[in-house]
Amino acid sequence: MRITNNTLTGNYLRNLNRNLKAMQKYQNQLSSGKEVSRPSDNPMLVARIMQLDSNVRMNEQYEKNISDALGWTDTADGALNVVTSTLQRARELIIYGANGTLSDTDRSALKDEVDTLQGQLMQVLNTNYDGRYIFGGQKTTEPPFSIVDGKLSYSGDSSNIEREISKGVNIAIPTNGSGITFTEGASLGNEEIGSLFKNISEALDSGNTEDLSGKLLGDIDKHLDNTIRFRSKMGAVYNRLESAKERNAAENLSMTELLSKSEDIDLAEKMMEFSTMRTVYQASLQTGAQILQPSLLDYIR
Repeated sequence: MRITNNTLTGNYLRNLNRNLKAMQKYQNQLSSGKEVSRPSDNPMLVARIMQLDSNVRMNEQYEKNISDALGWTDTADGALNVVTSTLQRARELIIYGANGTLSDTDRSALKDEVDTLQGQLMQVLNTNYDGRYIFGGQKTTEPPFSIVDGKLSYSGDSSNIEREISKGVNIAIPTNGSGITFTEGASLGNEEIGSLFKNISEALDSGNTEDLSGKLLGDIDKHLDNTIRFRSKMGAVYNRLESAKERNAAENLSMTELLSKSEDIDLAEKMMEFSTMRTVYQASLQTGAQILQPSLLDYIR
């Protein structure tokens, strides 16, 4: 095989260009801090990086969902604590009002406080979190409770709000307000807390000590028990959300580390590889000076 100057020059230029591209690759990696900058650099690695990045972003959204649900349940628990205190105060007034020695003025004062407590219940049960009413079911834009014909009335729906806290995992937050104000087992007409308060108010007004010390006292206890059960459900949801938040943080840290190992460069290693490639490139240039020797034409000028 005959070797000509053109053959030597062509091979040299191809090798020189290959070395230059390799040096450019290390320069890009050092300037960006990333192992790859486009799919053609390493298709399999790019696919892995894109999947990990998608998982990290998804996990961050789950973390936001969990934080929002934690804020919601914490606010709800505070409101339920006030509801419990309000019912306990109503119970004290029933016991006090059942005393047959009270004057009409005393009973009238008790009646006014009971009516005030019902208004307080309405206000507390209309608590909102981040502009959304927490006890209206999935109707979160309008106050779910109001006083209608002298008694507390619920106008929300019977559904609970759900939050996705992990892939394929949803958690229901108790937001159906009727679960707080309605209880089975109370005497006829007192299953709704609004009706119970209205009947208590009327019993105080008329001096009906028999009903006050009997069914009305028993019914307020049932509503108290119901509120405590509802609050326990809320507490269980809160505990599960706390566990999910810890698990989410651990998963996010793990995936972020994997993503960093996949896409971020080892700076010291890349500096060494770039230095080596630069030396190779400079050697290529020096070799080229030896290959491109003067031709015959240089001597007949």
